[in-house]
Amino acid sequence: MISEEIFIVGAGTYGAAIADLAEVCGYSVVGFYDDDLSKVGKSILGKPVLSKLDCERDIHTKANYAVAIGDNSVRVFKSKEIIKHGGIMPCLIHPKAEISKYAHIGKACIIHALTYIWTSAEIGNFSIISPNVVIAHHTKIGEGSFISTGCSIGAGINIAERVIAGIGSTVMTGVKNIGHDAIIGAGSVVIKDVAATSIVAGVPAKFIRKIDKR
Repeated sequence: MISEEIFIVGAGTYGAAIADLAEVCGYSVVGFYDDDLSKVGKSILGKPVLSKLDCERDIHTKANYAVAIGDNSVRVFKSKEIIKHGGIMPCLIHPKAEISKYAHIGKACIIHALTYIWTSAEIGNFSIISPNVVIAHHTKIGEGSFISTGCSIGAGINIAERVIAGIGSTVMTGVKNIGHDAIIGAGSVVIKDVAATSIVAGVPAKFIRKIDKR
């Protein structure tokens, strides 16, 4: 039987939020891991910060883990390492999220309260969907994306890997593609496609600059 205990990777403020969600989902938080060794021995929500995570040493087969890291690339990397070493990464879906029975949710997704995911929408592995988000029908969210609080994502849109949609942003139906590693500024309204590794912002959203992904 899989343990209902869970370890949280990331001992920042978002780690506390994910621990809270995990408890709502029925898990018992054992403790936190963090790369910042100055946090070791401290506690978050009454649970200890244990150490920096060493997957070869620390991963317990059939134990549960959640990665509470906002940086998409780092979150995806650590999640894959945990799975590679035998850890289990369940989806954490708040009971007040509404998800169509025809939607598809990938591995190790985090989906917060009051989110509505429509018919035939797809959420890629290791993605985070924050509270009060709407993902309309037939839209695909790529692996490791972060959709922030209050976002509205229209229908039939292909959002690639590791995209960040800032708080309160909107991607209108009619947009076809948001490229990988793009960033949509908070409060922006996207009315046309966004190229990979681009930052856009404004109403309507305009190109700001490219991201150096070297």
